[in-house]
Amino acid sequence: MKVLEVLHTDRVDLALEAKSKEETIKKMASLFAKGALLTDEQAFVSAVLEREVHSTTGVGNGIAIPHGKSTAVKEPAIAFARLTEEVEWQSLDEKPVSLVVMLAIPDSEQGNTHLSILSEIAIKLMDEEVITKLNEAKNAAEIVEILG
Repeated sequence: MKVLEVLHTDRVDLALEAKSKEETIKKMASLFAKGALLTDEQAFVSAVLEREVHSTTGVGNGIAIPHGKSTAVKEPAIAFARLTEEVEWQSLDEKPVSLVVMLAIPDSEQGNTHLSILSEIAIKLMDEEVITKLNEAKNAAEIVEILG
């Protein structure tokens, strides 16, 4: 499974307003819920927050890749948000986050589908040029093209 198969323009927010990691995660989960990808939005949020307790998904360079595996998720999906203000995320480089790529993974998902998607995204986000493009993108279609 590739990023392009699970990231759609209706799950891209280029001006997400949030004051905390938790608020960011809740608002991004609503992007999945609007697309009817979740059976229980709160259960999914809990799964993502639980994952954050074990280790941060703030990978550095102003980027976080929160993800959750839950029975509340109907099919694998990705949401993207560019925050209007940086948010503290306990990132590996101890810097706040402004770009967030969230993965929703069904609990029933077998094998390494989510790991391959996560890896594909992480590799792209190591490229400074990609990060610059994500920060400068004018619309959701550009974001999908950059990450796809």
